[in-house]
Amino acid sequence: MKYTLEIPDQEAEFVLEFLRRVTSVKLTPIRGKAAKQDTTEYLLSNPANARELMESIAQARRGEVVNHDLLSAE
Repeated sequence: MKYTLEIPDQEAEFVLEFLRRVTSVKLTPIRGKAAKQDTTEYLLSNPANARELMESIAQARRGEVVNHDLLSAE
C-alpha cells in the first residue's frame, strides 16, 4: 500500500526519524525535476549514511567532538 504524506517543514525531521525506525516501512523520496536536493537530504537518502550521520549528530550533542585544523602546514 502506498501513501503520499504532506508534512509541514517544522515536523518533517520528527516524522522522517519515526518512519526510519519502523522496519516494515520503506521510505522512497519522490522528487520533482525542479526540486534540488540539499546535502543533508542526499546523505540521509542512503540508510548507511543516515545511520552514520545520526550517530555523528548524537555524538556532537553529547559533546564528543574532535576539532581539526585544515589549514595547518605540516
